[in-house]
Amino acid sequence: MKSIGKGLGAALALAATSAFACGYCVDDKVAAAYDYAVVARAFERHHEVAFLSLELARPVARDTEAAIRRSVERITGVDRGTVRVALEAGALSLAFDPRRAAPGSMLPALDRALAPLGVTTALLRFGKPDGKPPSAGAVATAAAAPTPARPAR
Repeated sequence: MKSIGKGLGAALALAATSAFACGYCVDDKVAAAYDYAVVARAFERHHEVAFLSLELARPVARDTEAAIRRSVERITGVDRGTVRVALEAGALSLAFDPRRAAPGSMLPALDRALAPLGVTTALLRFGKPDGKPPSAGAVATAAAAPTPARPAR
């Protein structure tokens, strides 16, 4: 009986260790691309923040991160200097002005901007990092958008 308990305990310990070490958790990706100053400044300006996962179809080159950042910052409505790329975690965050670019238009715009680089995105969180939207208006705008949010892979 003791050996069964020890075996079960060891199996649970190994399972728990591998679960924490996977690195694919949504919270891990959000944390990797999170910048408090960017989020605070965005919400002061009544702008929105999006956290996305990144998938690269090509090997990472020396300039991949800079190329992603430049491509995203060219999108209408994206606040310059707010794009954060965490290649190792496969994450991206950005702040944008919802009056210049509707939240529902951001995913298609990202897809178009990043396609030449072989990069695709999936929405992880919209709004505050705790998952709560920054404003009721943003939720209504996102809900009314014609493009549905894609789940993270």
